[in-house]
Order: sequence, then C-alpha cells, then structure tokens
Amino acid sequence: MTGTFPMNVDSKARITFPSSLRKDFDKRMKLVPFQGCVYGFTPEGFESWVEGLFEYGDHHFDPRDRNDDRLRRALNANAVEVELDSANRIALGKIDVAKPGRREALGLVGEVMVIGNGDHFEVWNADKWRIEQESLEDDLEALLFRS
Repeated sequence: MTGTFPMNVDSKARITFPSSLRKDFDKRMKLVPFQGCVYGFTPEGFESWVEGLFEYGDHHFDPRDRNDDRLRRALNANAVEVELDSANRIALGKIDVAKPGRREALGLVGEVMVIGNGDHFEVWNADKWRIEQESLEDDLEALLFRS
C-alpha cells in the first residue's frame, strides 16, 4: 500500500477509506492506536504483525514468558475490528472503546491523512503528519543521494 490521502473525520468519527487502498482489504480491518497514529491491518496482517514483533535474533514468542504474554495481550486488547460500511467509511470512534478519549488525544478530528505504508495503512492528524514529513526531508535526501 502506498499513497497519501487527505480526509476529514465526520461528526460520527468516520472517514471514507481511500478507494485505491480498498483492493487490499475485504470489509474487515483491525485498527491499532500506535506511535501517535492509528495503524490499520487486514485481520491476517495484524496477526502476522503481532507475531513478527516477537521475532528477533533467536527469540520467538514464548507463551510461558510473562513479559511476552503481557505485551501480546496489550497489543490485542488495544486493537479493534471494524468493517467498512456501505459508503466505504471506517468508524475511527471505535478505538475509544478500550480507552475513552483516545481518538481525540491522537488528534484524529477534523483533517486527517491516510497513509499507505507497505503492509498496512496509518491515520494521522494532518498537522502531525506535516511536521513528521518536514523532519524527514534531510534523512530522505541522505538515503536517496549518498554524498
């Protein structure tokens, strides 16, 4: 998934899901508040992402490891499943179920940006996204053009 799509959150805390990203999704998706935005995955992509977080070096998820179990539980508890409605909208307000006020705290009101990021999409507050992009300009130039 790639692209940047400006959207507006409506009065019922919904956004229209960009048509060019819909092809990668059925009707269902998992939303996860993470690092100042909301990540969106297919249900299978979410499971793969969670499991991948525990794969590093020789380490794999160990259900008998209290820390692994605690972290996986927190990831699953903070994820919500949503479905695209008949008008292809996502209900961002559902992320408030686990923690009321979370959507507003992330700034997901008014103008937002939906960003395609490989295996998932992200929903950012538009102003935070612009600041994030400005801070990356030098790093992207260095990546593209080694001096």
